[in-house]
Parts: sequence; C-alpha cells; structure tokens
Amino acid sequence: MRYNILLRKATKRLGKISRSLVPYQKYFRPTGVLRLPSPDAFAQKPDDSVTIYNIYPGLKTTLDISDELYQACSEYWKPQRSVVTDYVVVEVPNGRLHTDNESSIAIITQDNKLIDNVSLSLENGKVTIPEKNNVFRQRMFTKPAKIQGTLFTMLSGGAGINNIGHWFLDVLPRLHLLQKSGLLEQVDWFLVPSTRYSYQTETLDMLGIPKYKILSGEDYNHITADRLLASTAPRGNHTLVPQWLIHYMRAAFLPGITQQDERTVQAEVPMLFISRKDSSVRNVLNEDELQQMLGQYGFNTIVSSKHSIAEKVRLFSKAKFILSPTGAGLISMLFCQPGTKLVEIFNEGFVIEPFFDIATKLNLDYNYIICKAQGEKAKNATQGQKGHLVVETDKVEELLEKMVVQK
Repeated sequence: MRYNILLRKATKRLGKISRSLVPYQKYFRPTGVLRLPSPDAFAQKPDDSVTIYNIYPGLKTTLDISDELYQACSEYWKPQRSVVTDYVVVEVPNGRLHTDNESSIAIITQDNKLIDNVSLSLENGKVTIPEKNNVFRQRMFTKPAKIQGTLFTMLSGGAGINNIGHWFLDVLPRLHLLQKSGLLEQVDWFLVPSTRYSYQTETLDMLGIPKYKILSGEDYNHITADRLLASTAPRGNHTLVPQWLIHYMRAAFLPGITQQDERTVQAEVPMLFISRKDSSVRNVLNEDELQQMLGQYGFNTIVSSKHSIAEKVRLFSKAKFILSPTGAGLISMLFCQPGTKLVEIFNEGFVIEPFFDIATKLNLDYNYIICKAQGEKAKNATQGQKGHLVVETDKVEELLEKMVVQK
C-alpha cells in the first residue's frame, strides 16, 4: 500500500514537471479570470456562462479563543481572528475542471475563463489569488474526459485526498452548500478527491451518495460535463470553521448513530486517549509511560483508524473526557456533547487552531498542553507536522487533577 502511494506521488510529480515544460494543446489553458459579482450586486450572472446561487453571502466567522492560546499558535500559521466569506454554488454549462488534486483546482467556463471563489490556488499550503493558479503556468494539457449529465465537484486540494480531518472539514460539507442551492437531486455524478480509504466510501454511503455516482479525482485530472456544479470551499480561503459546518456534520451523522445496535462499539468508554501509533509523524515517544499514568484515571486507549466511522462517532458522542495529541484522529470531536472535557497535546513547533476552534463552538471544556520540541523548533508547517512529542506526564497529571475535581 505504501509503495503504491509513493509511486503515485512520484508519477504525479513527474507529470506536473512535464506539463509545465512541454507545450501541447495549450488552448485548454484559461485566458483569464472570471470574477463573480458581490452578493448585493443587481446582476446574478456575470455573463451567460455562469449561474450563481448565493448560499451564505458575507458570512462572518470568528475565532473565539483566549489571547494566550492565540499567541501560542505557530507564527508560520497564525490564523485570522475573523473572516468574511461569500458562500456560493455555481452552475457552469459545458464547464471544465482541471486539477493536480493537491495545490490547484481550476473551474473553467466554456469561454475558457477560470472562475474565482470556487477555484483553488495554494502556495506554500495557503490560498493565494486566482491569477497564481498552476493552470496558468501549464504548457501541456491532455484532452478532458467528457461526462454526460450534471457533475458536482467536491475536490478540496490540500490533504483532502488522504487526511480524514480535511475530508470532514473541506470535502463533505460541500454537500450542505449543494443542498442549500436546491440542486442536489439533479446531480448525476459526484467528483471526490479519492475513494482510496474506507472512511471516504463509508461516509459517502452514510450521507446517501450512491456508489455508482461517485468519481475519484485520482482518475480524472481534466474533465468536462454537460453541466458542472462547484461550491466555495467550506472554510473559504482561510482555516476557521464556520458554525454551519459543525451543525451540518452533527445533523448528518449523529441521528443515525444513536439508533445503531449497542454492539457496534465494544463497550461504553467514557474516558479516551487517542493514540497516534498508526502514524509515522507526531508520535508520543513516551506513550507507554503516558498510558500507564492515564490508566490510573480510567482512560482507555484507542487507535482511531482501527474503528469504523460509525464506531468513532458513537465513541466520541458518549465520551466524557478525551485526551489526544493534535492530529486528524481528533476530528471525531465534532460529535462530542457540549461540556465534554478535552485536552489537546501540541509540540511547541506545531500549534494550530482548528480543533480548539471547533471545541469553542461546541462548548467543550477545552484545555491544552504544549510540549517542548525534540531538537530544533520547526520553522514551517512541513517541519512542524513531522515533529514527535515527549509528554511531561507530571504536567498532564496536574491538569487532570484540576479537571477531574471540576466534574
């Protein structure tokens, strides 16, 4: 499996290099950017090539955390405290999509213009202006695959292809925007970043998306459809989590889980430690010592990837106390009940806000611990994501004593 992933990455990188150097069918390269009008503009059609469905115009999303925690965020990834996003769905007759499924997604009109707002351009992991989309630098294009009917793209770029956290935050919530547009029942095909992992197919099935309607972005880098539908990214051009996203995910998954047979989860586990032993990065190097201490408080250790989505949703919805290093396995906190105690453990070189942002909006009893870096402190996200942790168990125990007394 790992060999196949490495081979796929190498092939993609070679393809990206060749497409930027070898001229071939350059007429597929967009000739400019089509900017969508503001929601309060009189015209809802910038031209005849696009129809706009305004979903949440001018929506303000805030990051409501303590100044202490905000200042602790890694300098190379300091989040905004407040952002405004115009959420839309666009309908593009004979629309075209080109992507590297990583740093660029280009939604292109039949007049060969890239549409802003619903396209994606990443530079060093952050969203940049549409004019910097990789598609404008590309010199070689393959002929697009032709899809009959209506296609809705859920491609997200970034780690949506292989990270469950990004899948829940950047991919699945697009279905809510589609629902709000009133176009869901008209969709013949759903283009998703990948179907390589079980959590991807399981969640799509739980949300009622038929398998025969799903296309993988790993199989299509250039595609055109009779009618192409695309949405604004669920977190817009930033990383803050909007309240509607949390409401949608809970409404989509929790009701079905509460009716599940009790035997789908081994037992009621009110206190959870989320291990990262299944990962090659950000491991707790003294995890055995930490687990031994946590066991005295009644914590049970789980490896998130070993459980089905249904099991994880149920486990987190029933948990009273969760402790975990920061990482994708924490995304199931979306299904915690208000008041659940949660402790997130950071490496000082990688302190990011998405999970404490969610915790605030869910009214969880949130605390955190920042561990000293092992070796030189990370200077960028690539370094930070790889850093392992040594947890000072005495600090954890001191925090637990305070939090347990409060219950």
